[in-house]
Amino acid sequence: MTEKNKSKNQNAGNGSIVIGGSVQGSNIVMGDHNTVSNHSVNIAPLFQTIYQYVDAHPKLQAGKKQDAKEELGEIETALKEAKPDESFIARRFRNLKRMSPEIVEVAFETLKNPMGGVTEVIKRIASKMAQDANG
Repeated sequence: MTEKNKSKNQNAGNGSIVIGGSVQGSNIVMGDHNTVSNHSVNIAPLFQTIYQYVDAHPKLQAGKKQDAKEELGEIETALKEAKPDESFIARRFRNLKRMSPEIVEVAFETLKNPMGGVTEVIKRIASKMAQDANG
């Protein structure tokens, strides 16, 4: 079809979807009252924020900063799983808390952004750690 023959106003009828161009990596949802969930959340930028905080932490020695980053890396990897192992993640956060409670606070607040299942896992772990600290 040449450019002259293309219609600028396309109408495929009620309830139809007309798409032009690439839709690779997109979700297309048709209908009313749909819920869309995307489990492939990119949490790497959130962890970059936490790593930057660790790098800038004035009270941590270089060796402890590296240890903290390794713990965070294990948490990041675990959170990417379809069903994250909460006890494994909680142990990593307890290790971080021993190094620096501030890192745990920053990590929790950063990771509580709206991210579906990851948010729920972090909230439960944060709540459990708060209960452990209080009693």
